[in-house]
Amino acid sequence: MEKCKVPFVMRPFNHYAFHRRRKALKLTGLIVSLAGIFTMLDLVLNVRLPVSGSRAVFLGIVLIIFGVLFLYHGYKLPLEEALEIVHNRGQGITASELVHEMRVDRLSADRIIAALLRKGFLRSSANAGTAEEVFEPVQ
Repeated sequence: MEKCKVPFVMRPFNHYAFHRRRKALKLTGLIVSLAGIFTMLDLVLNVRLPVSGSRAVFLGIVLIIFGVLFLYHGYKLPLEEALEIVHNRGQGITASELVHEMRVDRLSADRIIAALLRKGFLRSSANAGTAEEVFEPVQ
């Protein structure tokens, strides 16, 4: 019996979901961090929460750590998503195309391309005939 081989279908990049997820991570990180700070400040204030003493300190620190992690993932460069776009295209990409596909500003696109070049995922193709530098995926 032979296995059924279904080709992998590439789906287009959904920039709405991408930006919605990053916004949700930033907002969640801010709320969780502020909740952790409020829990820590509750030891000094007159308002009493059900958690007090060393449990409040532990809970506050944990909430602050999770909030910072959410904020980090909301603000870090979207390298995985950019690699997905490059590999879906199957050809080189320019900074302008990355701006158009991901709906990010030009500075962010340049930083994404520089990071992918540093990590070795892209290489620069030196074509003199093009107006803009094309970056090709490393095979």
